[in-house]
Amino acid sequence: MTLSTSEPNTAQLVLYQFAFSHFNEKVRWALDWKGLDSNRRNLLPGFHARTTKKLTGSAQTPVLVIDDEAIAGSTAILHRLEALQPSPALFSADPKTAEEIEQWIDWLDDEVGPAIRLGLFDELLADPKCAAAIFSVGHSGLKRMIYAVIFPRIIPVLRSRMSITAANAAQANKLTLEALDRIADATEATGYLVGDHFTAADLTAASLFFPLSFPAQLPFSMPTRPSAALAHWKARWQDHRAIAWTEEIFRKHR
Repeated sequence: MTLSTSEPNTAQLVLYQFAFSHFNEKVRWALDWKGLDSNRRNLLPGFHARTTKKLTGSAQTPVLVIDDEAIAGSTAILHRLEALQPSPALFSADPKTAEEIEQWIDWLDDEVGPAIRLGLFDELLADPKCAAAIFSVGHSGLKRMIYAVIFPRIIPVLRSRMSITAANAAQANKLTLEALDRIADATEATGYLVGDHFTAADLTAASLFFPLSFPAQLPFSMPTRPSAALAHWKARWQDHRAIAWTEEIFRKHR
């Protein structure tokens, strides 16, 4: 697979990421889908901002650096990758189709992804050892041990910054269920959100839904420590039609 002639083949790609993050998985998937190699640098939640702010002025992840250009935000990165490597396409040259894809992505990014994250964090933070193990996936054993020790002190900060309360979590989970229903209905006819083939809309939806079921194709291994909180979270969603759809999209395209 070759890069677009508008870009040099020697472009160096570095992805600054959380290994366990649905917005970061969205970018990893796009990179792999387009056959683009990247150097992936894992960051620790709570300590990542020093790195990302130097790159973009923001604490936001993921950040993709292409040579000396830093791009923050998963959808901005997907569009940049489409320009860098147009084939296989994730978007469309047809204006109507392109608009439909963007509408799905905007809704998923702005409403669904944050709702899933808030609900999941509320569940996981009840089990600090499990949460620390998951959030530090991809780091060395020593760093993970240190992170587990200090993580309980990070929890109040996370809850405050993300407005994680029981009421907000309940509302977030309600929105997540409504989103699952909408995706299941929209994909019933063709198996895809837009038309009859895989696009950035499907990639976004499946990526953002991964924390509801943890498909086997994820590029990292989940910690094996049993967690009642995590088991309860997964059981909440496991029988939904859109979870079966998510896992099928991962099998076919990830």
